[in-house]
Amino acid sequence: MFKILPLFFVTTLLISPGKCADVIFSRRVYASHGRTYLQIWTLDTRTKKIAQVTNTERRHNLPVCTPDGKRIWFVSGAFGNLDDTELWWLDRRTRVETLATRFKGGIISLLGGSGPRVFFTAYEDNKPGLYRWDGKLTKVSPTDDGPSAAALSPDARTLAVQTGKAESVTTMDASGAVGRKLDRCASPVWARDARKLGCVAGTRIRVLDLASGVETAHAVFALRQTPPEVVDFSSDGTRLLVGTIGADQNSTNPQSDYWTLELASGKWERVGPGQAAIFVPGGVLLVTPRDMAPISKAHEWVSQIVFVAPGKHAQTPVAAGTAYNAAPSRCAEP
Repeated sequence: MFKILPLFFVTTLLISPGKCADVIFSRRVYASHGRTYLQIWTLDTRTKKIAQVTNTERRHNLPVCTPDGKRIWFVSGAFGNLDDTELWWLDRRTRVETLATRFKGGIISLLGGSGPRVFFTAYEDNKPGLYRWDGKLTKVSPTDDGPSAAALSPDARTLAVQTGKAESVTTMDASGAVGRKLDRCASPVWARDARKLGCVAGTRIRVLDLASGVETAHAVFALRQTPPEVVDFSSDGTRLLVGTIGADQNSTNPQSDYWTLELASGKWERVGPGQAAIFVPGGVLLVTPRDMAPISKAHEWVSQIVFVAPGKHAQTPVAAGTAYNAAPSRCAEP
């Protein structure tokens, strides 16, 4: 039985199949005067170069691509209001941004979608739920109260939803029709081929075959008492990215500690502390813990995105400077 380490505060990360492994993320570059906003940027994982995509006076948070890479969904809201109450999409060819809908409750996580259809979780009347937007707003299902309560498969065809506090996940198609129920499975994460699901049951991390419901691999956390969470699958499905509540987390600086797990051998390798992490070719992208930095007469949160290569503790910055970086996700070339 493998020994494992834990994770709790994790940003849900969407997996998009495609011709390359480029990444999109939110980035706010501070200025000494005037307002600045989170904009959408891209990272070429081959060259480690970043480029700005949007430059409009609104917040661009939680960006996620459609599987074909032609559309980027993101959420926004009024400047100074921390709640994301607006759902937008960007045409990557024309760079035109379009408001899809406003939501009276706060949006928790943006799962992604295909074409004009997108899924997200949000609060309405203080109750969390899974919603679909395809020209009209539909509540698909209630969900557990957490950012990792639902996940969309990489082909955007199937949902895995944790509907309550009990550790169970139900699969659904895009219409909300119920499929297989998987007991002892919470906080679901899809493998890249959409055939397996990673999830947790207490301290046990599980990999389940979706066709049979059979557990194909597992590991048990033993090095910490904080709960674990699967964050991501490697592209070949042989490794998991796993984390737990960060050792240095506090009420103003939420963060996780991350490790990779080799499923065949049970070997663990520490990645480091941060706000989010995903697998990319050759290693892991890690969003560093945020820190306060003086900006003109005020102080603002700053963070970096760094590349961590296997077997090395060195972190190579790929998005640094006086900026706040967040919410990386893979995105295919359109």
